[in-house]
Parts: sequence; structure tokens; C-alpha cells
Amino acid sequence: MVIRFIDCVEKYHNEMNEIIDFLSAYFTSLGIENHRTKISEMQIARCTQCRCCTQKKGDIPAKCVIKDELNDELDDIEEADAFVILADRNNLFSRNKVHAKFSERMVAYYYWPYGQVQSTHRKTSVNKASILINYNTTKYFMNHSFYTTKTFMKHTSTAIGAKDVDWQAITPQEDLLEKYKKRLIEMADNLIYANRALKKTRTKSY
Repeated sequence: MVIRFIDCVEKYHNEMNEIIDFLSAYFTSLGIENHRTKISEMQIARCTQCRCCTQKKGDIPAKCVIKDELNDELDDIEEADAFVILADRNNLFSRNKVHAKFSERMVAYYYWPYGQVQSTHRKTSVNKASILINYNTTKYFMNHSFYTTKTFMKHTSTAIGAKDVDWQAITPQEDLLEKYKKRLIEMADNLIYANRALKKTRTKSY
């Protein structure tokens, strides 16, 4: 089993690094291989909506005509069995730009030939799982930014062919990791269990 952290955090938050390190150590202690993709450190072009990547049939995402680091990263994402998707939200009225750029490029996971009204997802079945963690620094707990961020993150999970099985919003506070350790382990266990269940379901369907 291989778990990939898709880190779409826009601004530096030491708490998020601590969460990733904690979860990574937990997975490693269980003998689970895990890797981190930090989107903010990659050279990624914005999607121009040319839809060239959506023209080719197949169940794997097509590479963008713009040659950048995300093209190679798509191979690593495809090789993963499960995902931990992380993003922060620092402004009440605007999206996380790093996550938005990455999410827009996930159109590569859809088949959408010119002339066709709607797109079709390349994955005919879902056999991967994900958990979503949002670090929200906006004022007032559970304002609309929590809901919209969750929606955006669920869209990213769906795009890469993963079923989101758990979600947690985290707000800045003292001793944050200590307060969330139990919850993070619960989420990690949910991810492992869900992924194994999805794999068994797909095996039985053959």
C-alpha cells in the first residue's frame, strides 16, 4: 500500500508540517509506504482550458501540452493507493490559489472531446480512498469558507479517482498537534480500512 500526501497548502504553517510528519510516522510504523507532493514548491502552469489533455481516450490522465513538473507528478499520483489531501484557507472571500491551480489541472482525469457537451471521468470505478484536512485561519468558526473549501477538496479527490472517507477542519490554537493526535489517528485508520475495503470490492467484481 502506498499513501501519497497531496499538500496544497498555500502559506507556511508549521502546524501543517507537524501534522504531515505525525501522520507519515504513523503510516511508516505500520509498514505503509508514504510520500509527499508539495504543490507550492513545484513549477506548475495554470490551466489554459485548451482541453488538449481531454481529447485522448484511456483510463489514465493525459499529460499537458505545457511541459512542467506536474506531468511527471501525475505518474506518482497514479501509483498511489490512497491519499491525504491537505489545504489551508487564509482569506474569507478568496480561494487558496495553490489548490485552485492544482485542481484546475486535474481536468486531465476527464475525457471531453471537442463537440461533446459533458465530460466523462476516465476512472470507471473507484478503488482508492482519501482523507481531507483543511487548516482554516479565517475569522469566525464554521463560516462559509469551511463549506466551500470542503467542496473544493472533495472535487480534487473525485478528480483523481478517490473516494473521500473523512474530513477535518482545523483552526489555529496552542498545542494543536496534541489536541488532534487522537483524531488524526482515527482518520488515518479510516483511510487504511476504507482503501482495503474498496480493493476487496473491486476484486470481487471481476
